[in-house]
Amino acid sequence: MQDRNLASGTLAPALLLATLVLSPALAPAVERLDFKPGFNLFSTQQDVQVGKENSAQIDKQLPLVNDPEVLRYLNALGKKLVAFAPNNQPEYAWQFKVVNSADINAFALPGGYIYVNRGAIDAAENEAQLAGVISHESGHVVMRHGTHMATQAIPFELLMGVMGQGQTLAGQLARAGIGFGVNSIMLHNSRNAESQADEVGTYILYQAGYDPHAMVQFFQIIEKKYPQRTLQFFSDHPNPENRIKDVDAEIRKLGPAREVNTDNAGFERVKGQLAALPPPPQKGAPKIEAAQKPPPPPSANLIRYDGKVFALEYPDNWQVERGEGSVTLYPPGGMVSGAEGETAQAYGTAVSLYSPQHENWGLVDGTQELLESMRQSNPQLQVVQQSGINLRGNPAVSVLLQNDSPIVGQREMDHLVAVRQGTSILTFIFIAPAGAFESYSPTFDRMVQSIELAP
Repeated sequence: MQDRNLASGTLAPALLLATLVLSPALAPAVERLDFKPGFNLFSTQQDVQVGKENSAQIDKQLPLVNDPEVLRYLNALGKKLVAFAPNNQPEYAWQFKVVNSADINAFALPGGYIYVNRGAIDAAENEAQLAGVISHESGHVVMRHGTHMATQAIPFELLMGVMGQGQTLAGQLARAGIGFGVNSIMLHNSRNAESQADEVGTYILYQAGYDPHAMVQFFQIIEKKYPQRTLQFFSDHPNPENRIKDVDAEIRKLGPAREVNTDNAGFERVKGQLAALPPPPQKGAPKIEAAQKPPPPPSANLIRYDGKVFALEYPDNWQVERGEGSVTLYPPGGMVSGAEGETAQAYGTAVSLYSPQHENWGLVDGTQELLESMRQSNPQLQVVQQSGINLRGNPAVSVLLQNDSPIVGQREMDHLVAVRQGTSILTFIFIAPAGAFESYSPTFDRMVQSIELAP
């Protein structure tokens, strides 16, 4: 199911034919649905490989629920649903796991490894809503969004080298700046990918006999009932204003309304089983591990990064991590680890695109909307200074911010530079702890001055 969007589109080769699961009366309507994969240089076998390798690492980092009854139920439900997934492939692993976290969230790795948080099961009011969450995540798998993003994120020549490395595909991808670990930017999907997963999820629910409205009903319920537990969910799963309308339009393509299932005794039994378990562990505050030292100073030697819509120079002792619609540049030790394996950027630069929700927006208004969006998940965010600047002839907004640092007990300073790029705002955020920001400022200033925008 990530204001991290440049462009997206993803799907995969067909296995299940609609005519096998539909009556003849419904077949013409379903034939109009176009579940085609986006461009992808990985094979489905490599999807499974990279998913399996990253799943093994994630299982070590996240607390998991190992209750046999809960896992039997979730895997039975998941496999029932994916039997109706378009573009399903026999090699997909289809493993469904429960993360022992009260946060309401879920995510999918390539190849069919799906993780559902305990909090999401608890928040679902019936089995159809839980089925909607699983169907949506299954949509990301069969539409192959993860490896589609990897295909787009690294240069062709480097990608060919990575794909030739057989048995250590996840490691090779990680060395190329592409990872699928906990909180990886590769698990944050664009709005277009989210819409595609909604379409597939709606299709699966309808074919499996569930109310296809259940998926958006779940989104509405958790947004209203659990606002403090859904910030991460809506950060990972962008919620376009027209999402409900789009799903309703998709339902009309599927065929006439019919009797649907919403619940069964197994769902209530498993909710009771989870409620009887000890509460999920409390999230630890992000912290720098004892053995980790502050990053080395930024090198005075800058090298050039050429992206699709921008270029800039950065210190040659920093590394680059590319994602769909985002680029992260940081020094060794610039990403800090939390108690449950979370990662957060404490030093460096983050670049992404933000799409304002309102029509006819101006740069200042759009930047203000962006800041309000950032405050939803960063309530301590404060604007220190805001002004207009010029980026090689392009008007831009410069904002100096204060926020809590992911390094426990520290504050950080952020310099946000926002410039219009087509129908979106291209944002550059320069990050350092408050005590180190002054020493990083000359490097950040040189980076700002080096920014070039694509025509």
